Amino acid sequence: MKNSVPLILAVVLGLAAVFAVSRVISSNLSKSEEMVDVAAAQRNIPAGEVLAEGYYRPKSVPRSAVPAQAILWSKAAMINGQKLLVPKLSGDYIYLNDFETQSIGNVVGEGEWAVAIQLPSRSIASMLKPGDEVAIIGTFQIEEKNKADGSVEAKPKEVTTVLFPRVRVLEIGGGQSSGDQTGTLVLQLPPQQAQALIAASRVASLYPALRRPNDSSVLNRLDAGMVDSSTFKALLEGMDTVKIPQIPNAGK
Repeated sequence: MKNSVPLILAVVLGLAAVFAVSRVISSNLSKSEEMVDVAAAQRNIPAGEVLAEGYYRPKSVPRSAVPAQAILWSKAAMINGQKLLVPKLSGDYIYLNDFETQSIGNVVGEGEWAVAIQLPSRSIASMLKPGDEVAIIGTFQIEEKNKADGSVEAKPKEVTTVLFPRVRVLEIGGGQSSGDQTGTLVLQLPPQQAQALIAASRVASLYPALRRPNDSSVLNRLDAGMVDSSTFKALLEGMDTVKIPQIPNAGK
């Protein structure tokens, strides 16, 4: 009996250690990444069913694991009255492209507007899909005023900076003619930002930069800074000028 006491004590201590370690690991995992609620099927739903409240529920997933087409729970009301194109099992994600949508207005979030912008190249739009999140970067000219000899001289200065750090893509389109290589993005923005984007499209060249779905970093546009002529001047500081030989790769 005496010999069994240390063994029992060792087993108890081992189980306690395992339990403590698992609690620490679980605690670290829960703190390491934010969880996001997305819309998921409440039960098995056949194709052709028109959804309403009670057909879906929130499902918590790590922010980095949220699929691009998933519908955030805060926007879930947009799927009410929409017909499913594909069947869903209980717990399945519900995606934006799961519906037979008659109008893009049905997927615009409450309090937001859809805005179309023209891109300089269709190839940029071809990389994107509805539901993707992009940053909108603009290149435009401003007047920089310098005082020289007591007078004010205005000089044009080209700058590139982030206008909108995170915008959801609703739809992608191409040019109207076969020879048109431009592309169109339909983006979802609050009204004031939608107006600013329309104004920016008239005075700036706009480019989308694809983001990781639901990435919560760099949401302040000031974090990205700006690029101007001084950026490239600083890039060359301390570098020697490269001289290309008359016959490349020839020995001296």
